[in-house]
Amino acid sequence: MLQIDASLLVTFFVVWILVFVLSKVFWKPMSRITGERDALLAADREASRRGGEAYEKSLQDVAAAMKTARAAADKARDDIEADALRGKSRLLAETGAVSKDRLEKARAQVRDEIARLRSELAVEAERLAGDIEKRLLD
Repeated sequence: MLQIDASLLVTFFVVWILVFVLSKVFWKPMSRITGERDALLAADREASRRGGEAYEKSLQDVAAAMKTARAAADKARDDIEADALRGKSRLLAETGAVSKDRLEKARAQVRDEIARLRSELAVEAERLAGDIEKRLLD
């Protein structure tokens, strides 16, 4: 059977003294260091999470800016195309008017030339008819 004697009491007090000394010298500083490390890790995780959120927000801002820039570029391109089409229509109308005017002038010149040539031809025909009549009657 188990006997309780003085060595048991000494061992009991030595163990409690060791527990008290180790808790003051080792366990409390170790617990404090572990707590500080856990707090630093938690702060780092929180900073990482905030950094990730900031990165995602930056990506969203860039995407929104690019969408706005694309819309502005599309509008500018559409405006330029519309302006170019208006310019093209205006140039075609001006060119058509100039061409029509030149055509009318050319037609008038041709009519004048035809009239002049007909009158010359009529004069020449009269002269030739006179020459033929003279030769036939002579």
